[in-house]
Amino acid sequence: MKYLAALAALILPAAAQATTQKTPGAEFVYECQIEEICKSGKCSPLATPTKITLKRIEGQSKGTVTVNGEEAELHVFKGLGANEFLQLANGGSIGYTVNNTSGSLAIRATGANSRNERGTCVIN
Repeated sequence: MKYLAALAALILPAAAQATTQKTPGAEFVYECQIEEICKSGKCSPLATPTKITLKRIEGQSKGTVTVNGEEAELHVFKGLGANEFLQLANGGSIGYTVNNTSGSLAIRATGANSRNERGTCVIN
């Protein structure tokens, strides 16, 4: 019985770890909608929400963003409870943060077109 308990202590953690690890190469697609734009600390709703798509592949540091049918490459960083996407553009950058729990989207643009936007995302 003592040996059975020792064997279970070795096998069960390995089985639990195997089921909780992310599958390398799995693709995550975030279908998002920008609903508000904020400038100088004031936010206002957009008349027509803008749809964007963010894609990342587990285990890779690059992904894509699609806005108005145009696709661009960006860098992907996993944070605590969120995924960060960073697009380097001419004269600035655009950062996209998707909260893994709530699906909220925060966008920060720097440079000549500095602005903040907010919206929601659904993971497909």
